Amino acid sequence: MSFHGFIDRYAMTIGALVARNHKYFAQGVESKKIVDVIHALHIDMPMIAGVGRYPCLVEYDGNNQEAAVHVEQWLTNEHPVIIYHHGAAEGSFDFSFKRILGNKKGEIEANLIAIQAPFNQNNKTFLESIAYLSNYTLMLAGSVAIIDQLVDQLRKLGSKKIIVTGVSLGGFVTNLHFTYGNSADEYRPLFAGAKLADAFTNSAYSKVTSPHGKNNAHKLAAALDFDQDLMNQDQDKLYPLLGAYDQIVKYDIQSQSYNGDHLKTVPYGHATGSTKFKVLREFILEAL
Repeated sequence: MSFHGFIDRYAMTIGALVARNHKYFAQGVESKKIVDVIHALHIDMPMIAGVGRYPCLVEYDGNNQEAAVHVEQWLTNEHPVIIYHHGAAEGSFDFSFKRILGNKKGEIEANLIAIQAPFNQNNKTFLESIAYLSNYTLMLAGSVAIIDQLVDQLRKLGSKKIIVTGVSLGGFVTNLHFTYGNSADEYRPLFAGAKLADAFTNSAYSKVTSPHGKNNAHKLAAALDFDQDLMNQDQDKLYPLLGAYDQIVKYDIQSQSYNGDHLKTVPYGHATGSTKFKVLREFILEAL
């Protein structure tokens, strides 16, 4: 195993110890497919008007969850827009966003917007939520719906180019919006694919999946995987990035959903690659 693969496995061993009382899907594995949740939920979202934080309410089947849109930089209505979605358990929306884009905003000729998913106000809320698959699908679907409404608002403001990106969890959300919304101009998913269930059942990340979740891998796949729908899309505006040694979003599994024309492979694992902030920033900014 490569050094990068070892780091992924070591990181998840530590993660499993830290989250030993909060493993994925320990209490429930019942959920509708993500696409069905997307179509059934409602977003109460304010109008974007410059820099600031905009709370959103995601409503689904009697479950109301707070999410947010954070505008970090607004230049003009005509500038390109980069919409970024965080990874899992960042504690808030801005850990990776700040390091990849926010801290360099003065050098970026684009409006910068970050999404905070439902259940991601803090680590405690996130860890409590993942006991149920239905919460996880709502989190993903809510983020997709927020991006969809945000793109619609931006078009009305006059935005000519909108780029959607994100790392890990955020990369899967990017792919989901490409698959079921597809209203942005370019999509750049980082360390993500379309077979989410594989990460929970067959990768190093499975260390933080409960036995109940692993024993119901077919239910996870039925609710979370969208590879066939992604492959049915024209991928001309999809620019994915994968790590050759990734032990969580495994290259040989996740790359199958991409047609390969724009796929970029970097010589890292999931953990080592996700912290190559300059590499990721330069890859995103290629879209401008």
